Amino acid sequence: MSTTAKVTFLASCVASGGLIAYVHYSQAADRERLHDGVRRDVERQRLKGLVESSGTGASARGDTSAIDSGGTPRQR
Repeated sequence: MSTTAKVTFLASCVASGGLIAYVHYSQAADRERLHDGVRRDVERQRLKGLVESSGTGASARGDTSAIDSGGTPRQR
C-alpha cells in the first residue's frame, strides 16, 4: 500500500472517530437539556401547588386529604 493511501485511510479513520465522539457528546448534552426542562416543570408545578394551597386551594377549605405531610400532592 502506498504512503498516500495509508495517510488517507488514517485521516478518514480519525475524522470518523471525531464525528462519532461529537455525536455522542451532542446527544448527551441534548438529553441533559431536556431533563433540565423536566426539572423546571416539576419545580414550577410544586410552587404552583404551594401558592394554590395557601390561597383558594383545597387546604384553604380544610380538605388536606390530597396533600401529604411534606406539602406535595399525593399520587392517586
